Amino acid sequence: MDDKLVGLLLVMIIALLGYKKDAVNLSGLASGIIVGFVTVLLGGLLLFLPLLTFFVLGSMFTVYKYNLKEIKGAAEDRKGRRSWNNVLSNGVPPLIFLLIWRFSSNDAFLLAFFSSIAADTSDTLSNEIGVLSEKDPILLFSWKRVPAGTSGAVSLLGTVTALLSPLPISFESYFISGGSIRFLMIPAFCGFLGSLFDSILGALVQEKRICPVCGRITEKKIHCGYSTRYLAGVKGFGNGSVNFTMSLAAGALSLVIP
Repeated sequence: MDDKLVGLLLVMIIALLGYKKDAVNLSGLASGIIVGFVTVLLGGLLLFLPLLTFFVLGSMFTVYKYNLKEIKGAAEDRKGRRSWNNVLSNGVPPLIFLLIWRFSSNDAFLLAFFSSIAADTSDTLSNEIGVLSEKDPILLFSWKRVPAGTSGAVSLLGTVTALLSPLPISFESYFISGGSIRFLMIPAFCGFLGSLFDSILGALVQEKRICPVCGRITEKKIHCGYSTRYLAGVKGFGNGSVNFTMSLAAGALSLVIP
């Protein structure tokens, strides 16, 4: 059977399993199928593998100790189910690099594809694991301890996770490239820096709102059943915008590394 046909069938099966397991909602299912289809059509089954790795790891660690994350007020909405915004903000930047690679045959853009996914993985896992730290994280630039899940905050556990979590993608990049050291080292490096850049954007640019009931700083429009009030950051620049910018920047960074 044709490699791409197998890949398309695999995308459908994985997307439906993700929906059945509540990893994505209907909009996430549809957008995930689109991202997966385009990846397979442009790059074949092998280049779908890093996206699959990201999806599986992200889904696993989103629901890991979810009840504890809820108690901390740091759990993803909708029981962790990803919507179209989550899928596209992480999935479109790698596709941009993959598309350029397909029509230019310049392997630098294939490296950017892997680096972008490595950053997505690093950011997602560092967030989902970092919020489980026993100590509250520190908000960048103010250096004050803030509640777990606050945008722009970092912890030792989250930083170590950010350093280690791009490795599965970098190893896949290495083997798919035929053993290129650049394809091993650069995605790991750009993935880690991408996660740090995400925290910087979260601290300086991401829209922040405050709950009138509990006083928590959040990006949610509704908290504790009441409308939140704008506090700081760029209005409308939410988590999806931060993730998209971070993923695109991580891939672009790989293009300028000698």
